[in-house]
Amino acid sequence: MADTAQQLKRKRESLPGSQKKSKKQRKSEAHTAQDAGLNGDIVATTTATGARPQSPAVSKAHETSKGQSRKSKADAAREDAVASTPSGVEQDSKAADSLPNGAQDATEAKPTSADTPLKQSKKERKALAKATKDVQEVESSKSQLSKPKKQKNKHAATWALSPAQGSWFLPIDPIFSLDEKYLLLANPKNVQIYFTETSLLASVLPVGTAGFVTAYALSSTQPHRVYVADSNGLITLWDWVEGTKVGRWDIGVTVRNMAVITQPGSDEDLVYCHEVGSSHTVSVHALRTKSQASKTELKRVLKTPSSITSIQVLLEGRYVVISTPESMLVGKRVKVTKTALHDFEYVWRELKFAKRITTCSSYLRLSVKDQRDVLDVAVGDEIGVVLLFEDILAGFAMIELGQKGNKSRTDNAESLRPKLLHWHRDAVGSVKWSLDGNYLISGGDETVLTIWQLTTGKPQHLPHLTAAIENIVVSPSGSSYALSLANNSVIILSTTELEAKTNIIGIQTRRVNPEQLPKRLNHAGSSTHILQSVPLIMDPVNAQHVLFTVPSSQPRQRNEGLRPEPYLQTYDIANQRAVTRQAMTRNNATDTNMAPDGRRIAEPNVDHLQISYDGQYLATIDEWTPPKADAAYLNEGNDAISEEERLLRREVYLKIWRRDEKNGQWSLETRIDSPHMVEDLGRNSRVLGLAAHPTVQGFATIGEDHVVRIWKPKTRLRDGIVVRGADKRGLINWSLSQSIELPNPDKLWLSEGSPGSEHPRQYRLAFSADGSILAAAVSGTSQEDRGLVHLIDANAGTIRRSMTEIDLTVLCGVGIVGRHLVVVSDCITVWDLVDDDLAYVAPFSTEGLDPSESVSVVRLAVNEVGGTFAVSLPQFEKAEAQASRIKRVSSKILIFGTEQKEPIWSHNLPAITLALAARKGKGEKGYVALDSISCIRTITPAAGRLAVPAPQAAEESAVERNEDDLVEEVDNAEDNAASRALENLMLENEYDKPVVTHQDLENIFHNDNAPQAPKDVFSAVIGLFGGVAKAAA
Repeated sequence: MADTAQQLKRKRESLPGSQKKSKKQRKSEAHTAQDAGLNGDIVATTTATGARPQSPAVSKAHETSKGQSRKSKADAAREDAVASTPSGVEQDSKAADSLPNGAQDATEAKPTSADTPLKQSKKERKALAKATKDVQEVESSKSQLSKPKKQKNKHAATWALSPAQGSWFLPIDPIFSLDEKYLLLANPKNVQIYFTETSLLASVLPVGTAGFVTAYALSSTQPHRVYVADSNGLITLWDWVEGTKVGRWDIGVTVRNMAVITQPGSDEDLVYCHEVGSSHTVSVHALRTKSQASKTELKRVLKTPSSITSIQVLLEGRYVVISTPESMLVGKRVKVTKTALHDFEYVWRELKFAKRITTCSSYLRLSVKDQRDVLDVAVGDEIGVVLLFEDILAGFAMIELGQKGNKSRTDNAESLRPKLLHWHRDAVGSVKWSLDGNYLISGGDETVLTIWQLTTGKPQHLPHLTAAIENIVVSPSGSSYALSLANNSVIILSTTELEAKTNIIGIQTRRVNPEQLPKRLNHAGSSTHILQSVPLIMDPVNAQHVLFTVPSSQPRQRNEGLRPEPYLQTYDIANQRAVTRQAMTRNNATDTNMAPDGRRIAEPNVDHLQISYDGQYLATIDEWTPPKADAAYLNEGNDAISEEERLLRREVYLKIWRRDEKNGQWSLETRIDSPHMVEDLGRNSRVLGLAAHPTVQGFATIGEDHVVRIWKPKTRLRDGIVVRGADKRGLINWSLSQSIELPNPDKLWLSEGSPGSEHPRQYRLAFSADGSILAAAVSGTSQEDRGLVHLIDANAGTIRRSMTEIDLTVLCGVGIVGRHLVVVSDCITVWDLVDDDLAYVAPFSTEGLDPSESVSVVRLAVNEVGGTFAVSLPQFEKAEAQASRIKRVSSKILIFGTEQKEPIWSHNLPAITLALAARKGKGEKGYVALDSISCIRTITPAAGRLAVPAPQAAEESAVERNEDDLVEEVDNAEDNAASRALENLMLENEYDKPVVTHQDLENIFHNDNAPQAPKDVFSAVIGLFGGVAKAAA
């Protein structure tokens, strides 16, 4: 194909007279074609092949030109080609107009039968090519003379944002299906159904784009249905087996907790809802669909000013147990014999607790002696005590007898003398009764599942779970426990062996709760420290895998701020599931996680993460500094000296990991202690930047010692012989290859900021695409010190230039795209490195943030393949009443090119972006964004994602262009030979797949049961598919 195009190019250069002649001829024939009204037909066809979107005027011309006669030979040939499928072309054009942005190009790229005439003579093909060119030229001249229309940004249609993946599971008890084959979980946007046998996602019930899920519960009468409440005040009844909606009711309030029972004397449901408004109420809803005979009804049974944390309904609504943070309420139905909803009235007794209630569970049994109801309640509090109230109804009766003249229905919990089960050190996360009522199962922050035998009061323990326990559910048969953990995972344990048989894992990245977000703009108490970047990279080996650091546990009961992130999680965005989770530093999964004074032991934090260009090596930087409380004994009255002594004990490690294909993990290859040690002072500098070499195995680091170091691997030798490991591979040692000392504006700073500086100094590293240039950016600390960008020759290890033209008072990111240097500070600066000149400056605004705060929330990612870079900016929406108060937070992602300062694409996300990275792999041009609610989105060029037939269409158009040139520029003899070659080539490219029926194969293989040679059978089958069997060489 390429050789043919070059031959045609040489022929065009050798025949200028022929070109001039063809131009004149085209002009005259164009007028003839225009008068004949052919413009509509031809333009409509070229639109279907992806030339450009069809305008309404052209469509109208196409309709009016159908019935007109064609007189020339070229017109007749064109009519034969178009008339075969006139309706198909018209349908494609209309379908393209109705598609969303990004999908139209892919639809137009589909070849039609009108564009691929197979059985045409050579003269007809010549005429067809001439007519197409002539009319296209006329159309282009007409479009130039016509009034220009307002054009949309062409890039807006070429980028697409994927739906959000991930998010945290809601703090609601998981639900088993009746047969225990499925487990229902919910995140803010949908209810998810998982297989318990394989831990895989079976189906999803979406809530819609406007609201989010607040509560859900299975139907009591039809277990294959589930009630789902959302923030819009809607309750939707789903058939989760079929994935269809059965009914929907607008109750006008938000439901936080939900319980479903069977209405006494019927086979219909009653839904108990905890509704949130100006106060907290509990209402009973009889939600009925049109197919049911009864009507929808409502009965309010309780109103309280306290926030309700849980609700349990027992014995078809005879008893209701409700817990709040300060008290527990037990309700008993007054009119038990009446089953109508308006007769559901309760008498309530309230128990006050001295400590905050964190969990509550009740169990109903029948007394053997007098056949009365016995209600046992277990309550967990914030100090780790489980209070067991046995036969609480009898206790209430005793209190009422002792208080005959007192009408108060509020009592003290200690007056009932509960049993105390105390093993947990922290707050009890969840407590549940076993099905037989002989055991209590509890869990909390200790990552230990505790089973209490009530007859003896002794606990049994299952230690070393991966995170704190937040919810416990006993399966319908009692054979399994489902545990929701504080690392966004759910495991199912068998009750006999206590072994995990199901493990459902979500995205476990840092979760930023609404109360942790800044409350006011430019306020001294507001901080964006919780929003600092999460290390995230893409895997070059598998373009669908995202790697990021995660904390060990994130309990909802404690907002401790920024937690260490010692683990690495790999997430598959194609299959929407977690792949692996691996510890990258020492952790407390199997060690004591609490100090003797009661404080939690902090783990090291992985600050930086990079992967080599071939995906075989992973580099991490982890850091740990002793807490100030542990260094209090060093205090000699001088806080500065005490802080310096604490920083002297800081641990910093550069770890190089090698991919273990067999186990699907990363194995530690090399650990480099103190990669930026200041030997003169004996101090350990922090590593503030890490970059991977784009063409060879190697990494670069920059520390606060103002030195850039390049690390590369070396094969380990012993007496000149390669040392090999157990897998027969040569062992590798990573060591320092080059060290480049940057001009130091001041001596050395090891604290968080230099004395007198306005904000701490920032460091960033970036390689060019070929690895020849390493850009090291160092921010300034004040208006006088504006920072520098150093361009380093990565091969020679020398500084070629230190740029002062760019203001780096604030440094958010640096990258190199092609020949351009991109720096994000308080604006976006693009510098042409070849011309050594400014390309453009694009300003942006982070209103309400100090310059030092914008460093932790503004992200930059560059994609060398697509020649673009992406920037994420925080958006803080002000409240109407108070201008300084923040109402809502979001992020705006912009994608830029290097030629113009206007973004080619932008979009708002409903959360703060914590990480932004370019996709890696062959031809990958998109980006991946991770936000503060643990959702991952991909941003990809829509044309590359949708236009699968584009390469074939491009090849066909290239063949047609070559044939057109051949018709105009060569003489008859050469034209005949080239036309035959091009015709064969076009037949190969445009030939439709043959239709082979079952009867055709039946005739070949059976052939009236006559014996056949294998060679004859093979030749017959190849002939069906249009091929010829050839002997092997």
